[in-house]
Amino acid sequence: MESSAQTPLPALRRGLEMFPMEHQGKAMLALRDMEGLTDESVALSAQGMLLASFLDGNRAMAEVQSLFAKATGTFLQPAEIMNLVNQLEKSGFLETPEIEAKRHKIFEDFLASPVRRPAHQGIGYPENNLELASVLGAFFQDPKGPGKTIPAAPVSTVSPVGLFGPHIDFLRGGPAYAWAYQALAESPPPDVIVALGVAHASPNSPWVMTTKAYETPYGPMNVDLGLYESIKSHLWYDPRDDEWVHRGEHSLEFQAVWLKYLWRDKTPPWVPILCSSFDRFCPDKPPSTVESVEKAVAGIGEMLAERARKGQKILILAGVDLAHVGPAFGDDMTMGPDVEKKVEAEDRKSLEHVLTLESDPFYLSVVEGDHWRKVCGLSALYTSLRWIKALGNGSLPQGKLLTYGQAPDPRGGIVSFASGIFSKKL
Repeated sequence: MESSAQTPLPALRRGLEMFPMEHQGKAMLALRDMEGLTDESVALSAQGMLLASFLDGNRAMAEVQSLFAKATGTFLQPAEIMNLVNQLEKSGFLETPEIEAKRHKIFEDFLASPVRRPAHQGIGYPENNLELASVLGAFFQDPKGPGKTIPAAPVSTVSPVGLFGPHIDFLRGGPAYAWAYQALAESPPPDVIVALGVAHASPNSPWVMTTKAYETPYGPMNVDLGLYESIKSHLWYDPRDDEWVHRGEHSLEFQAVWLKYLWRDKTPPWVPILCSSFDRFCPDKPPSTVESVEKAVAGIGEMLAERARKGQKILILAGVDLAHVGPAFGDDMTMGPDVEKKVEAEDRKSLEHVLTLESDPFYLSVVEGDHWRKVCGLSALYTSLRWIKALGNGSLPQGKLLTYGQAPDPRGGIVSFASGIFSKKL
């Protein structure tokens, strides 16, 4: 590939996962494809990964040179940059017409499939169910975990109405998952789960749904088609218009794995919903001020409340992460303890609103300051809070924070997350 000084360099592909590795005794960062478009992987130095992150499809050579020099103090020659660009293109990691054609074929196959096959099995977690059980089980005894194992039988007779936990990779967030699912295991399973995750691709649909069962090493997470239709009836669009985002999204795949690990064949059906960003509707106001969004959220909440009044036990589950701060996420800042403390302080202020089901104040606490924390779970958690509150049927469910944590991003920065549970007052 050749490039002129004014021609934008091709974009680094979406659908890639980065993970740390060691190569010939050196710490490296590797990219691998989560869309299944190529079997290649690329190992890069930290500076190489930084350079790759500047490839957004809009920046020409001079701007990439300037950004890299500003970040590292090193001025790269065009040939050095093109060497990386050509390496990434050869491996299938840049957005090209060939890649788009492959993507289109895969999406067509996904839409035609009756099930949602695992996208992260064998990469984000083991394929073998016994090995997977060993990995997940160890998180309960991790120093950052709950320090106890899943009870053989529920210790409570009342099912919780809400649960939130992370969707970060298991390697960094495993103990936080364990806190959430250990608490869930102490109660009998609900009759149905409404699971809200993050549509990181953020398509046009505010809430993206599917009727496909999510396959896991422990069997499928089946969809409650009746509840799916009830939710759909309150939306002003077809919630399967952007169904393709379910194919590679990890935020609900990881929850499906934990749910099936927890309850195996007794796992109740669910309705999986991926949430796009509400920023385009209300960047600085709560979603309740947007008529179409508010009508849908309120209508679905009342429908769920009516089901609960008739005796159905419903769990609202949110797979969400919190802050994304640092150079990896576009911030021009030096990371350190002060930044980490600031992020935690602001996260905990927001979590106070979460635990008291103050959905609008929660939303505003996140978007203030130009949404500097970049909380990716904002829309999903906001929606969850509204529906959890509705399930209280006039009595506010009690929220309990189980754990809070932060994990480094190898490219520079931190991601924060938390786990919490909501129960009805007896």
